[in-house]
Amino acid sequence: MNQVVIVIYPGVCLGQVCGMQDYFRFCNELARHQNPEQGPLYQVQLMHISGELQYQDGIISLNCLPLSLQNASLVLIPGSYAHSSSALIAIAQKFQQQQALFSAVHQKGVPIAASCNGSFALAATGLLNDKSATTCWFLADFFRELYPQVALTVDEKIQQADGLYTAGATSAYIELCLYLTQLQQGARFSQQMAKIMLTDPHCASQAPYLTLQQLLPHQDDKIAQVQQYLRSHLAQNIELAALADHFAMTPRTLLRRFKQSTGDTPMAYLQKLRIEKAKHLLESSLLPVEQLLPVVGYEDLSSFRKLFQQYTSLTPKAYRDRFYLAEKH
Repeated sequence: MNQVVIVIYPGVCLGQVCGMQDYFRFCNELARHQNPEQGPLYQVQLMHISGELQYQDGIISLNCLPLSLQNASLVLIPGSYAHSSSALIAIAQKFQQQQALFSAVHQKGVPIAASCNGSFALAATGLLNDKSATTCWFLADFFRELYPQVALTVDEKIQQADGLYTAGATSAYIELCLYLTQLQQGARFSQQMAKIMLTDPHCASQAPYLTLQQLLPHQDDKIAQVQQYLRSHLAQNIELAALADHFAMTPRTLLRRFKQSTGDTPMAYLQKLRIEKAKHLLESSLLPVEQLLPVVGYEDLSSFRKLFQQYTSLTPKAYRDRFYLAEKH
């Protein structure tokens, strides 16, 4: 039987903890239905990062074991309610203190997976250094600032590297569990679980849901001014040299500081701003796509469509069909 350890820590998201427990319980029920002679596939244990035997949050109380990963077949780190820098750093410090424990279980080949901003906790162990990862899109800038050694790919729902798995925002933990189940139980079993969970396993991107609004923006005030300038002039033709000169920087300095703060070049960020504006117009109006182009700084319809699909994984029409706010009209 596979022992699944769900790591409990202060501020952990109870919905994800209970959702993960339920998921593996459904796995056991499906396995029993398919083969009544077979025992449970998974045993789930809640283990507290600080060794406490009970975790209380409001009216909900969880019985826990002290953190011990010796017999674990799978380690899960749920996301948390933490969305401030101080709260995220406090959680990270607790996981950093257990670095040796997580490193040992990783060296044994046991999969370790983190969902949502649980990726901050996993990154704190140092295991994600020089590896690809994802996180909840609205904390991406702060993640890059806190963990510059990690190759963050925020538009992906699931990322895996060397037995380490990370998932995107909030409910992406379901896709994470499905992904891990496929690795352990095969594609057919995972596909059946996707039907039970009413989840589309082929929706592998956060891209349609991304915005440039970050809960914890970076701390470079000069680059924040550049970003605001780009927002105010997104329909204009802007060149890097002129932009750098406007803010009394060399192009090289602007590129370095902008990339460090946002993960993008200024021109790539401008493209994202334009796509963001187009998304808003598609959500809030029925204007033909051709009439949106001048507002968002494009001239060629074909090029715009290609760029829009590149950034959102949807065509403009498909995006409007999914997100148009009809109730406002």
